[in-house]
Amino acid sequence: MRLALPLLLTALALPVAAQQAEPTLPADIFAHLAANRWAFPDVDTMRCDENPHTIAFNEERSLSWFDWYSPMTNYLGETDQQGVYDVIESDESSITMYLHDEQRRTDEGSPVVWILRLIDGGEAYCWDRTDWSPPRCTHLHIRCQPPAPIS
Repeated sequence: MRLALPLLLTALALPVAAQQAEPTLPADIFAHLAANRWAFPDVDTMRCDENPHTIAFNEERSLSWFDWYSPMTNYLGETDQQGVYDVIESDESSITMYLHDEQRRTDEGSPVVWILRLIDGGEAYCWDRTDWSPPRCTHLHIRCQPPAPIS
């Protein structure tokens, strides 16, 4: 019986140990976002090879710019090529931001505040809102892979 109990406990622990670990997030979310190109994987005119975007931050990391390579249609149905946000706060996996000239409103009538959530170990990000509960992820963007070397 003494031998059976440790073997049973070991057998029960194996499925937990065999589970895949969550991918490690980049050390600096701001640097990672700024160092890559991003795109909507399922929108014909917004894929990596058609119209990706870049993300930049000022030195203080209090402002961000989302710049598309070509004009796109924004949420208002207008032609646009840049979104500018005020950074409110951040942690290792998310940045909470306010879009300049935001027209969307919470149920209480306040402008929405967005949360960029880094997912899949930094291979993608999605958007959440501070007024949504429980936290959810929408508007998936993937990291565009750099072009393959020619030689």
